[in-house]
Amino acid sequence: MVSLFSGLRYVLILAAAAVLFGAFLMFWEATLMLLEGFRLARLDPDMSVIVAVLRGTDKILLGIVLMVVGCGIALGFALDIPAEQRSKLPQWMIIDTVAELKNLFFQMIILYLVVHFAAQVGEMQTPLEWNALVLPVSALLLGGAMKLAASSSHLSEQERRGRNDGAPETRE
Repeated sequence: MVSLFSGLRYVLILAAAAVLFGAFLMFWEATLMLLEGFRLARLDPDMSVIVAVLRGTDKILLGIVLMVVGCGIALGFALDIPAEQRSKLPQWMIIDTVAELKNLFFQMIILYLVVHFAAQVGEMQTPLEWNALVLPVSALLLGGAMKLAASSSHLSEQERRGRNDGAPETRE
């Protein structure tokens, strides 16, 4: 039974590879959007250039987050890495708990909502109406939810660092 569950970790490697492929797709899409922005800047420099750059930046940031999530899934949950090799990895590649993964997704969604709102404001030709506040208010509510979820984490930051160093865990 244990071998069955330990074999399921290879499904996580497949999931991490799929997330990394998604990150590369986001980088490709961002490159195409920025090239489109460059074309617009040469032909007709107006607000559409700003929107293209904002959307391209949004795709790049999403690709970075997907890269971190993919590496975190592979290195944190699927592969067993010795402590001396793990200490040589950059800190952004190591996600120890599902709570950290959830927090990263909260941050990604909030960032997406903020950039999407900025792009919408850049595209609008008319004055904003009250329903344009839906995106900023939802980003604010998600920020509050993220704060609540982070405060209910079972591992403190000091325990997490101690676990990475190989030191015994102490609870405050």
